[in-house]
Amino acid sequence: MTQLINAIFLGGLYAAVSLGLTLVFGVMRLVNLAHGEILIGGGYLALFFSGHLGLDPLVSLVLVVPALMLIAYPVQRLLLNPLMAHGAEPPLVATFGLSIIAQTLFLLAYTSNDRSLSASYGLTGVNILGTDVRAVLVIAFVGAIVLVAATHLALTRLRFGMALRAAAEDPEAAVSLGIDVKHVYALTFAIGAAVTAFGSVLIGVAFSLTPTAGLTWLLRAFTVIVLGGMGSIVGTLAGGMMIAFAEQYGALAFGPQYRDLIVFSLLVIVLVIRPQGLLGKKLA
Repeated sequence: MTQLINAIFLGGLYAAVSLGLTLVFGVMRLVNLAHGEILIGGGYLALFFSGHLGLDPLVSLVLVVPALMLIAYPVQRLLLNPLMAHGAEPPLVATFGLSIIAQTLFLLAYTSNDRSLSASYGLTGVNILGTDVRAVLVIAFVGAIVLVAATHLALTRLRFGMALRAAAEDPEAAVSLGIDVKHVYALTFAIGAAVTAFGSVLIGVAFSLTPTAGLTWLLRAFTVIVLGGMGSIVGTLAGGMMIAFAEQYGALAFGPQYRDLIVFSLLVIVLVIRPQGLLGKKLA
């Protein structure tokens, strides 16, 4: 029961970390290899605002979110949009280059030392059915549900969400209907960065920030969206839970040192058997 409860709340953290990657892939079919650096960069921004302005890490999101959006929008609009016209490979390589640049900037600004965000809920626990769960994971679980539900409703009910889905399904038809697809793509990338900011703060509070940690979080987020279904918003929450279950029970059976091996082996197996993900639809 202890493993089950911890896995549920840890799954919320993984869903929060992966939602932005899911959104970008679902609309643009773009695998953003710089997603991990967006996570770490958001954490460093929260660290900066918390340190200089004395803000609680979660409160610092009011500044981190617009900052990430202001960076992400022109990156997609000016760099990635023109490359997407030439196929899937150029933007993929470009995001890899952006991740290297970001890692270098992080190293120059913060060196290779571990940094963490200080908050009381990072150390305290909440008793749930007789099991002590870290308060930050409870916040992550609740926040992930809210973000997933809000994103799903926005995509299915709002006019802008309909434009996003139209651009995802058939960009040429969307252009003929008067939809500015380039703007939609850039705004999607910016919104993806915005929802990722929540995961950034959670990582900084629950774990730590290092300039090169983005790759580990990218691989974990990619595993989540593969299990949950490539591009499925709701599936992101299910994928996060499945990864957390695999980690918790795998560590219990084989030892915590095999945690990453278990997760990434699961990723390879799913990609071989069902590339579109366990809960996803087959891509055209």
